Amino acid sequence: MNTLLKLKVRQKRIKRRSEIIEKTLQLIQTTPFQELSVRDICEAAGISIGTFYHYFKRKDDLLIGLLCLVDIYMEEQVFPLLTSDNELENLKTIAREFASYVNSHGIERSKLISSCSLSDLDIYKQKRPLWLKIAEILARGQEKKQVTTIFPPEKLTDLFLMALRGVTVDWSRRNGSYSLTERMEEFITLFFSSLAYTKLDDEQ
Repeated sequence: MNTLLKLKVRQKRIKRRSEIIEKTLQLIQTTPFQELSVRDICEAAGISIGTFYHYFKRKDDLLIGLLCLVDIYMEEQVFPLLTSDNELENLKTIAREFASYVNSHGIERSKLISSCSLSDLDIYKQKRPLWLKIAEILARGQEKKQVTTIFPPEKLTDLFLMALRGVTVDWSRRNGSYSLTERMEEFITLFFSSLAYTKLDDEQ
């Protein structure tokens, strides 16, 4: 299969998965996700149950599918923007664009993503493009003495994503009662001061 054909197949798969997820998001406006059956979702999406299981192994994989859509957006729209020689600035770009994505896609989607079980997130994390990109940036930042070396890049990546996710989860659980953009800037100011390399790192 040539590269162009592979790309078309991937885009078609992404489009169909996205359509199923979007129908699910519409359904949870009136019915909690846990109360939805696969049949309910299939009827709303106009697909067979067999088609559903072609794209998702189980209903809860819809939640991982939402994370996949985030990663696709970050890969295609955000990663090309990460051109600064200052790796902390690249991380700030990720944080701001992550908040922008969550804000533009709404509170209900954010709530649904936050309902992912920790085991699901742990399984997906190690191959997640966003996780891998952040770890790569942090490793470069440590080599350049821009990022603290108090923890290895993998641990810093975990902490960064936990904190980043926490900002958006709080916003969604409070039903968007404050500006997510402004809160993310506050997070950047506070969290990134602890990420910066200092003389104390030399004393480790």
